[in-house]
Amino acid sequence: MKACFHHLHRTWVYALLALCLLCGPTLSLAAPAAPGGEDLNFWQALKHTHYIAEGSRGPVVYLFMDPNCPYCHELFSWLQNPVSAGQMRLRLILVGYLIPGNSAAKAASILAAKDPLRALKANEDGFRVRDGRPEGAAPLADASTLAKMRPILERNYRFLQGKQSLLPGSAPEGSATVPFLVYREKGAVHYVVGLPNNAQWKALTGSR
Repeated sequence: MKACFHHLHRTWVYALLALCLLCGPTLSLAAPAAPGGEDLNFWQALKHTHYIAEGSRGPVVYLFMDPNCPYCHELFSWLQNPVSAGQMRLRLILVGYLIPGNSAAKAASILAAKDPLRALKANEDGFRVRDGRPEGAAPLADASTLAKMRPILERNYRFLQGKQSLLPGSAPEGSATVPFLVYREKGAVHYVVGLPNNAQWKALTGSR
Protein backbone atom coordinates (compact mmCIF):
# COMPACT_ATOMS: atom_id res chain seq x y z
CA MET A 1 0.00 0.00 0.00
CA LYS A 2 2.82 2.42 0.86
CA ALA A 3 4.09 2.43 -2.71
CA CYS A 4 0.70 3.65 -3.92
CA PHE A 5 1.35 7.11 -2.55
CA HIS A 6 4.15 7.69 -5.01
CA HIS A 7 3.23 5.61 -8.04
CA LEU A 8 -0.23 5.41 -9.61
CA HIS A 9 -1.04 2.35 -11.68
CA ARG A 10 0.77 2.63 -14.99
CA THR A 11 -2.40 2.15 -17.03
CA TRP A 12 -3.80 5.38 -15.59
CA VAL A 13 -0.80 7.67 -16.06
CA TYR A 14 -1.68 9.31 -19.36
CA ALA A 15 -5.36 9.58 -18.57
CA LEU A 16 -4.61 11.17 -15.21
CA LEU A 17 -2.31 13.72 -16.79
CA ALA A 18 -5.07 14.69 -19.20
CA LEU A 19 -7.51 15.33 -16.35
CA CYS A 20 -5.16 16.82 -13.75
CA LEU A 21 -6.55 20.34 -14.18
CA LEU A 22 -10.10 19.08 -13.69
CA CYS A 23 -9.75 16.59 -10.87
CA GLY A 24 -7.07 18.29 -8.86
CA PRO A 25 -3.43 17.94 -7.90
CA THR A 26 -1.53 14.67 -7.71
CA LEU A 27 0.22 16.11 -4.65
CA SER A 28 -1.95 16.58 -1.60
CA LEU A 29 -2.45 19.74 0.36
CA ALA A 30 -3.43 19.53 4.00
CA ALA A 31 -4.78 22.29 6.18
CA PRO A 32 -5.34 21.71 9.91
CA ALA A 33 -8.08 23.73 11.50
CA ALA A 34 -7.67 26.17 14.32
CA PRO A 35 -9.27 24.79 17.49
CA GLY A 36 -13.02 25.33 17.58
CA GLY A 37 -14.92 27.92 15.60
CA GLU A 38 -15.65 27.74 11.91
CA ASP A 39 -14.00 24.40 11.19
CA LEU A 40 -15.86 22.54 13.93
CA ASN A 41 -19.08 24.12 12.67
CA PHE A 42 -18.26 22.79 9.19
CA TRP A 43 -17.58 19.33 10.65
CA GLN A 44 -20.92 19.35 12.44
CA ALA A 45 -22.69 20.54 9.28
CA LEU A 46 -21.26 17.62 7.30
CA LYS A 47 -23.42 15.28 9.38
CA HIS A 48 -26.42 16.75 7.59
CA THR A 49 -25.14 16.22 4.05
CA HIS A 50 -26.61 13.48 1.87
CA TYR A 51 -23.76 10.99 2.22
CA ILE A 52 -23.33 7.27 1.54
CA ALA A 53 -22.05 5.44 4.62
CA GLU A 54 -19.55 2.60 4.57
CA GLY A 55 -18.10 0.87 7.62
CA SER A 56 -19.38 0.45 11.16
CA ARG A 57 -16.30 1.00 13.34
CA GLY A 58 -13.58 3.58 13.77
CA PRO A 59 -13.47 7.37 13.45
CA VAL A 60 -15.53 9.13 10.81
CA VAL A 61 -13.85 10.30 7.59
CA TYR A 62 -15.69 12.29 4.91
CA LEU A 63 -14.73 11.97 1.25
CA PHE A 64 -16.08 14.27 -1.48
CA MET A 65 -15.86 12.50 -4.84
CA ASP A 66 -17.07 12.67 -8.44
CA PRO A 67 -18.03 9.39 -10.17
CA ASN A 68 -15.73 10.23 -13.11
CA CYS A 69 -12.69 11.34 -11.09
CA PRO A 70 -9.68 8.99 -11.48
CA TYR A 71 -8.01 10.29 -8.30
CA CYS A 72 -11.23 9.68 -6.39
CA HIS A 73 -11.30 6.18 -7.83
CA GLU A 74 -7.72 5.57 -6.69
CA LEU A 75 -8.38 6.90 -3.20
CA PHE A 76 -11.66 5.00 -2.83
CA SER A 77 -9.76 1.80 -3.65
CA TRP A 78 -7.08 2.58 -1.06
CA LEU A 79 -9.70 3.19 1.63
CA GLN A 80 -11.43 -0.16 1.26
CA ASN A 81 -8.90 -2.06 3.39
CA PRO A 82 -8.99 0.29 6.42
CA VAL A 83 -12.78 0.44 6.24
CA SER A 84 -12.98 -3.37 6.18
CA ALA A 85 -10.52 -3.54 9.08
CA GLY A 86 -12.66 -1.22 11.21
CA GLN A 87 -10.11 1.59 11.15
CA MET A 88 -12.60 4.18 9.88
CA ARG A 89 -16.20 4.86 9.01
CA LEU A 90 -16.30 6.40 5.56
CA ARG A 91 -18.99 8.89 4.58
CA LEU A 92 -18.99 9.47 0.83
CA ILE A 93 -20.38 12.78 -0.43
CA LEU A 94 -21.04 12.75 -4.17
CA VAL A 95 -20.71 15.74 -6.45
CA GLY A 96 -21.15 15.71 -10.21
CA TYR A 97 -19.34 18.39 -12.15
CA LEU A 98 -16.17 17.07 -13.82
CA ILE A 99 -17.76 15.97 -17.11
CA PRO A 100 -20.70 18.20 -18.05
CA GLY A 101 -23.86 16.26 -18.82
CA ASN A 102 -22.31 13.03 -17.54
CA SER A 103 -20.96 13.33 -13.99
CA ALA A 104 -24.17 14.71 -12.51
CA ALA A 105 -26.29 12.07 -14.25
CA LYS A 106 -24.06 9.26 -12.94
CA ALA A 107 -24.01 10.70 -9.42
CA ALA A 108 -27.80 11.02 -9.51
CA SER A 109 -28.24 7.40 -10.57
CA ILE A 110 -26.02 6.26 -7.71
CA LEU A 111 -27.88 8.33 -5.11
CA ALA A 112 -31.27 7.19 -6.41
CA ALA A 113 -30.37 3.48 -6.39
CA LYS A 114 -32.05 1.13 -3.91
CA ASP A 115 -28.58 0.43 -2.49
CA PRO A 116 -26.45 3.54 -3.13
CA LEU A 117 -23.27 2.01 -1.67
CA ARG A 118 -23.58 -1.00 -3.93
CA ALA A 119 -24.21 1.31 -6.90
CA LEU A 120 -21.16 3.39 -6.03
CA LYS A 121 -18.98 0.30 -5.73
CA ALA A 122 -20.22 -0.90 -9.12
CA ASN A 123 -19.22 2.48 -10.54
CA GLU A 124 -15.73 2.09 -9.12
CA ASP A 125 -15.38 -1.59 -10.04
CA GLY A 126 -16.13 -0.75 -13.65
CA PHE A 127 -14.01 2.41 -13.76
CA ARG A 128 -11.92 2.53 -16.92
CA VAL A 129 -10.66 4.76 -19.72
CA ARG A 130 -13.14 5.20 -22.57
CA ASP A 131 -11.89 7.00 -25.69
CA GLY A 132 -8.98 8.39 -23.70
CA ARG A 133 -11.18 9.69 -20.87
CA PRO A 134 -11.46 8.09 -17.42
CA GLU A 135 -15.08 7.39 -16.52
CA GLY A 136 -17.03 5.53 -13.88
CA ALA A 137 -19.38 2.71 -14.85
CA ALA A 138 -22.62 4.03 -13.36
CA PRO A 139 -25.53 4.44 -15.79
CA LEU A 140 -26.83 7.90 -16.59
CA ALA A 141 -29.94 8.89 -14.67
CA ASP A 142 -33.03 9.80 -16.64
CA ALA A 143 -34.23 13.40 -16.69
CA SER A 144 -36.73 13.02 -13.83
CA THR A 145 -34.22 11.31 -11.54
CA LEU A 146 -31.58 13.90 -12.32
CA ALA A 147 -34.02 16.70 -11.56
CA LYS A 148 -34.88 15.07 -8.22
CA MET A 149 -31.25 14.58 -7.20
CA ARG A 150 -29.81 17.82 -8.59
CA PRO A 151 -30.57 19.91 -5.45
CA ILE A 152 -28.64 17.35 -3.37
CA LEU A 153 -25.67 17.42 -5.73
CA GLU A 154 -25.67 21.20 -5.85
CA ARG A 155 -25.78 21.42 -2.05
CA ASN A 156 -22.90 18.96 -1.76
CA TYR A 157 -20.91 21.02 -4.25
CA ARG A 158 -21.55 24.21 -2.28
CA PHE A 159 -20.14 22.51 0.82
CA LEU A 160 -17.04 21.51 -1.15
CA GLN A 161 -16.54 24.82 -2.91
CA GLY A 162 -17.30 26.90 0.16
CA LYS A 163 -14.74 25.19 2.36
CA GLN A 164 -12.01 24.97 -0.27
CA SER A 165 -12.34 28.68 -1.01
CA LEU A 166 -11.17 29.29 2.56
CA LEU A 167 -8.13 26.98 2.39
CA PRO A 168 -4.99 28.82 1.26
CA GLY A 169 -3.61 27.56 -2.05
CA SER A 170 -6.05 24.68 -2.48
CA ALA A 171 -8.12 25.89 -5.44
CA PRO A 172 -8.64 29.06 -7.47
CA GLU A 173 -11.53 31.21 -6.35
CA GLY A 174 -14.84 29.89 -7.65
CA SER A 175 -13.61 26.35 -8.32
CA ALA A 176 -13.37 23.11 -6.38
CA THR A 177 -11.12 20.06 -6.39
CA VAL A 178 -11.78 16.37 -5.75
CA PRO A 179 -10.98 14.16 -3.97
CA PHE A 180 -11.39 16.12 -0.76
CA LEU A 181 -11.00 14.39 2.61
CA VAL A 182 -12.14 15.79 5.94
CA TYR A 183 -11.21 14.09 9.21
CA ARG A 184 -10.52 14.84 12.87
CA GLU A 185 -7.36 14.12 14.82
CA LYS A 186 -6.65 15.19 18.39
CA GLY A 187 -9.73 17.37 18.42
CA ALA A 188 -8.80 19.36 15.30
CA VAL A 189 -10.41 19.18 11.88
CA HIS A 190 -8.04 18.40 8.99
CA TYR A 191 -8.45 18.63 5.22
CA VAL A 192 -6.65 16.83 2.41
CA VAL A 193 -7.11 18.12 -1.14
CA GLY A 194 -5.97 15.45 -3.60
CA LEU A 195 -4.27 12.22 -2.59
CA PRO A 196 -2.93 11.86 0.98
CA ASN A 197 0.77 11.47 1.60
CA ASN A 198 2.21 8.83 3.95
CA ALA A 199 1.90 10.95 7.10
CA GLN A 200 -1.70 11.85 6.30
CA TRP A 201 -2.51 8.21 5.55
CA LYS A 202 -1.17 7.18 8.96
CA ALA A 203 -3.29 9.87 10.63
CA LEU A 204 -6.37 8.70 8.74
CA THR A 205 -5.93 5.04 9.63
CA GLY A 206 -4.39 5.46 13.07
CA SER A 207 -1.41 3.34 11.97
CA ARG A 208 1.34 5.26 13.74
